[in-house]
Amino acid sequence: MGKKQLYTMDDKSLWRQFREGNHHVFEIIYKQYINLLANYGRRICGDDELVKDAIQDVFTDLWRNRDNLGSTDSIKYYLIKAYRRNLIKKIKASRMYVLAEVEHHEFELSPEITCISAEYEHERSEKLRAKLNTLSSRQKEAIFLRFYSGLNYSKISNIMGIKPQSAHNMVFRALEILREKCRTI
Repeated sequence: MGKKQLYTMDDKSLWRQFREGNHHVFEIIYKQYINLLANYGRRICGDDELVKDAIQDVFTDLWRNRDNLGSTDSIKYYLIKAYRRNLIKKIKASRMYVLAEVEHHEFELSPEITCISAEYEHERSEKLRAKLNTLSSRQKEAIFLRFYSGLNYSKISNIMGIKPQSAHNMVFRALEILREKCRTI
């Protein structure tokens, strides 16, 4: 099977081939999700080495235990859930739990934008970053999972160990807080 065919396969097919021992598919999965897991991990823990170790452990365990894994229709969901569980275990073992701030993704400004406009945007983004820092660590995590990772509330609730309605409420309350605080931006 060619590389192009592997990239067009759905998650169920990729996962099945990975479980059957296809090392190339494992590499594809790793490359596709390594950055997402690293970014997610940095929001939970400020220790880059711990974040990297947890990622390495998840993928090592996946490969080692692939024969015993069940099927999945969402590799992203499966990996985020396994990674979070592993990272939290490592954090508790090392007795450090530092939640990082939600990173604000800057957008490149077009050449037409003037210097004044650039300064105005910078000021607004700094204010928004400050407002994001007023959210609780759990709210920041829920916002990241919903809007940066694109997960639905059911998956967020499973990852965070809460009910789907609680996940929805957490995101809704965080957005309400941001809306209220951003009225002054």
